[in-house]
Amino acid sequence: MYTRVVVLVATLLISCASGFAHVGGHGSGPLRTWRWNDGARHHMHGSFHSVRDGDVVVEDAQGRLRALPMGQLSVADREVVQSAINRLEALREPMRVQPDAQPTATLAPRELPHRLHLLAMGCVIAAVLGAAVLATKVLRMTSVQRRLRVRLAACAMLACVMALAPSVEAGLSAVMVGTDPATIDASFAPFKPRVATRWDATYFYVEHDGMPMDMPAMKGITAWQQQVPIPQNYVGTNAWSIPLMPLPASKPISLDTALHTGAVALAVNGLPIFNPENNRGEFSYEIGELDAFGGHCGRADDYHYHIAPVHLAERLGSASPIAWALDGYPLYAYKEPDGSNVAALDANLGHEWNGGYHYHATTTRPYMLAAMRGQITIDKDQVVPQARAQSVRPFLQPLQGAEITDMHQCDANHYALKYSLKGSVYWVNYRWNAANAYTYVMVAPDGTRSSTSYQRK
Repeated sequence: MYTRVVVLVATLLISCASGFAHVGGHGSGPLRTWRWNDGARHHMHGSFHSVRDGDVVVEDAQGRLRALPMGQLSVADREVVQSAINRLEALREPMRVQPDAQPTATLAPRELPHRLHLLAMGCVIAAVLGAAVLATKVLRMTSVQRRLRVRLAACAMLACVMALAPSVEAGLSAVMVGTDPATIDASFAPFKPRVATRWDATYFYVEHDGMPMDMPAMKGITAWQQQVPIPQNYVGTNAWSIPLMPLPASKPISLDTALHTGAVALAVNGLPIFNPENNRGEFSYEIGELDAFGGHCGRADDYHYHIAPVHLAERLGSASPIAWALDGYPLYAYKEPDGSNVAALDANLGHEWNGGYHYHATTTRPYMLAAMRGQITIDKDQVVPQARAQSVRPFLQPLQGAEITDMHQCDANHYALKYSLKGSVYWVNYRWNAANAYTYVMVAPDGTRSSTSYQRK
């Protein structure tokens, strides 16, 4: 009999732990067996991550993401996903901003849900242990006394659980509010229609052509890889994704030791922001790789920043973030949103302020985002999901001694970049057409021209 009691207690503990596990959120939560609608002949194990464009994104035990078409899953699994979506939508519903209301940043502290989660589990575990103690006493009673005591204890436990559950659920619902999409949308509004936005229950999506709006972009670069800005297809399923429910990581990811590939944040003008260190571990800002706005082009002729684009604060003011990190937290320039001086920053170069967490740019190393405070999924040393740039030509090598002195737009699809080398002036004229044919014309100091053409697939 005592063995049965121990097994019962263990079973209840496991059931309680499963019942209070998180649903969704970057692969957090228990591994679920996802079954196909083909009679369960096919299945996979993983935790619910998100829903994107009709696909269910599942994270396996190794942290790899896999997109499963919603229609491919069993009816039971589709109901689980829809329930998670409905719950997230319900949590955000009170935060919807009226058309004539001014959106305000409402980033709730994320530690509280975890504390409530632990508190709820503690209450249940205490109740189960109490039941175990009661059970051992019951063993010493007569059969009639035992049946009566067990029934009374079961009724009391059921009443406690029913009374506790709404309070715990209400407490969790009150704090699991995330970021109002309207707040994020307001920060991108000054750059529309060049920037397009949308969102679902999990992510805020940003579409952009990847071309710099501030001119002369590229000017001042002295460590140049002969790359120039061309349009990128950051649209549709390749749009940038900002989490709407940021959660603090148990151990923030340092940008000094990781995330040297791909973007770590997105500026509110739609341009990606990479690690302040390049892929060799050098600070791009300090070795002449960046222009006056903090940007340059990668090997795919993709323009991006390597420091916080603080010049945007001159246009937007201190009340608006200049970027959003890909962990879901906003990045501000050198002032707090109310215009006051920046308070003390933590090791991530961020802090809690007015009920929410945000990062700040700094004038000294590492200039922004020392570490990603929020939970993220990493694949091949980059945050995922991640929009991808597409090149049209083989990447070139650094041109030692060259300095970019100007760049301007000649017409809709035609740009000219000017650089000096050993006292002589050179030009790169490049254009593209509606059929995605790109032509690069190199003009030497004596007027000699060489042209190469490429077709983007």
